[in-house]
Amino acid sequence: MAWYLDVIRRAEIVDTRTGVKGANVLMSNGYEIWKRMQNILDEKFYGTNHKTMIFPLLIPEKFLMMEKEHFEGFVPEVALVTHAGEKKLEENYALRPTSETIMYHLYSQWIRSYTDLPLKVNQWCNIIRIDTKDTRPLLRDREFHWTEAHTCHETAEEAEEQVKESMWIYSTFFDECCLPYLVLKRPKHDTFPGAEYSVAYDCPLPDGKSLQIGTTHNLAQGFSKVFKIKFQKADGSHDFAYQTCYGLSTRVIAAVIGVHGDDRGLILPPYLAPTQIAIIPIIFKGKEEKVKKTSKEIYEKIKSSGIRVILDDGPKTSGWKFNEYELRGVPLRIEVGPRDVEKGSVIIVRRDTKEKIEVKNEDIIEEIQKLFEAITTELKQRAKTLLEKSVSTIETLEEIEEKFNTKKPGFIRTNWCGNKKCAEYIKENFRANILGTKYGEVEQVFGDCPVCGEKAKHVVYLSRTY
Repeated sequence: MAWYLDVIRRAEIVDTRTGVKGANVLMSNGYEIWKRMQNILDEKFYGTNHKTMIFPLLIPEKFLMMEKEHFEGFVPEVALVTHAGEKKLEENYALRPTSETIMYHLYSQWIRSYTDLPLKVNQWCNIIRIDTKDTRPLLRDREFHWTEAHTCHETAEEAEEQVKESMWIYSTFFDECCLPYLVLKRPKHDTFPGAEYSVAYDCPLPDGKSLQIGTTHNLAQGFSKVFKIKFQKADGSHDFAYQTCYGLSTRVIAAVIGVHGDDRGLILPPYLAPTQIAIIPIIFKGKEEKVKKTSKEIYEKIKSSGIRVILDDGPKTSGWKFNEYELRGVPLRIEVGPRDVEKGSVIIVRRDTKEKIEVKNEDIIEEIQKLFEAITTELKQRAKTLLEKSVSTIETLEEIEEKFNTKKPGFIRTNWCGNKKCAEYIKENFRANILGTKYGEVEQVFGDCPVCGEKAKHVVYLSRTY
């Protein structure tokens, strides 16, 4: 954690010195990464006919109270606005902990007929949750940024298809971010309040814990009946809409940093990197002008191709610059020295492997594109390897205890009877959670429940989580 906090500060991802615990500045590099993540998702949202809207931050408290199970799930985290100055407001307003209630209040006014369906809306916004646990930048904040999509459908089957579509959106997004993950259906006791079932995307981190990086929920008709989202069917009868919702947050930035970073700092997939290339002139006395001139020419050539590049010809030493751009996760560094100028070539250094490649100036754009592809492939392979190494199949409670006593326990694949008391035992004794079963795949049990010894019903995955 000390490494992580140091890197996000020095690489200008987050600044925590706001005076409000858990409400931080998403700095220039952090924002740039988030913006590029938005671009990936927006393309997928637009391609699947989602509409983008922005709903209010203030939500009447009475809206939250309409769905009792949902409201009770958020009570400890809801921040309420009760006064304007010294004057008490006519009613209390919640600072948006999530947007189901305000959106569904409006959906009930927008939807009248089956011809209004499906309705698929996404919004990018900030969320306020006064988390009672320890806050950690991007991993667990009180204020964070996210995307949340909320959909309405005519039938349960269409809602189920929407769940699958959302999983395609998120899975392909995580793949493009070079992240490893398991897709797990949460146990009933850990289902989103008000949902029929919840599916989560759990990312292993190198420290042996996991991070939930996104969720999808099938809401069925639970919310639509409360908020009266009712429509007339083609045969003239009426029914309540079937709903889904799904979201992910700036926590995904933390996952990318945690999965791929090393002792030198960040390692970023080329598409996500705020700066993709740093050009560093290697200055020798008497050769300054030639090196600077060539460096400028290369900079202009790369910039004109649409690649995000900087030319650092400032007074600091080359060694300092090398360290700085490695810290920030710039995928490629280009070194231009007097010998390179004479040879009509440059040295390109990969951030991920530290490999040095000599490239002719006339081939530089083509070679850069090849290297971007190679880096992305390498990071995806690293993610795959991390996931494979993170999962251990274990049958007995003694083995589970032994695994959780190691420094990096990762995911434990084991059997479970389905009893909540056994899940609570795991949480109380090992500070770990039963994350659920693999979504869309029925794994055959291979033993009894390790906690109670009763016949197992499910193969589940356990992990310590952030």
